[in-house]
Amino acid sequence: MADIAGFVSEVHDHFGMRPVVPLEFPIEIGDIGTIGNDGSWRPITTVRHRFNAYPGKVRRSTDGAVWELSSGNDVAFRLYDRGETSELIPAAAHAKARAEITFRSPGAFVLAARGVTVRTATEMDALIDKIHLAYHTRRRRPEEGRWYKDFAFVFEVADAERFTALLPANGHARVAVTPKGTAGLPGTPGKLASLVRFGPGAEDLERTNQRDARGRFYRAYKLRPEVLARWREEPWSQARGEITFGWRTPSFEETFEEV
Repeated sequence: MADIAGFVSEVHDHFGMRPVVPLEFPIEIGDIGTIGNDGSWRPITTVRHRFNAYPGKVRRSTDGAVWELSSGNDVAFRLYDRGETSELIPAAAHAKARAEITFRSPGAFVLAARGVTVRTATEMDALIDKIHLAYHTRRRRPEEGRWYKDFAFVFEVADAERFTALLPANGHARVAVTPKGTAGLPGTPGKLASLVRFGPGAEDLERTNQRDARGRFYRAYKLRPEVLARWREEPWSQARGEITFGWRTPSFEETFEEV
């Protein structure tokens, strides 16, 4: 199996954002869920519905550089001319000009994203108020209306005009990749952020190659332990259906820490 946890960790360390796993599962600002031990995102849609966690305003910034990354020496690119055979394509008649990418370990991966736009929520006070209220009224709420300490909230996502990610499904793999249109042979990770076609060996990969790929990277935050400790001691009252908190609503930085 692919080392999903290692893939997520390396991408997060390099770009400051997590890749969404499963690979073709889009994520949005306002999503609520948990992160598994393998780094995969586990959405909790009923909780999002209860909290109506949609942002008020969103800031956008576009990165002109290609986001490209590979796991290192356990990934190798080799270019072949038309008619040149290989172990993967032994018949010359079927041998197109191509790149062959070899993945030599379960931790191997290649990722490329072009035209990346980062979207960030900038108004979080309403959400914090809802979580604050949910904490103090947790014993009278249905399960889907409660907030648990391991829940994570997505406040920033990144879209890509073209997004490609490749991981070996069974620990080792080799795949043939040919360009579409006028694109050149993909001899480096960054060249995969274009129109490409996967040939023999593709069945051995966990992969995606998408155009207009929304929500492929994200940053998720959970409640800080100290804010929960503070709320446990906070005086509050309820009169005529309205709840009054004893202390001011904390800021975003005081409330959340990145997962």
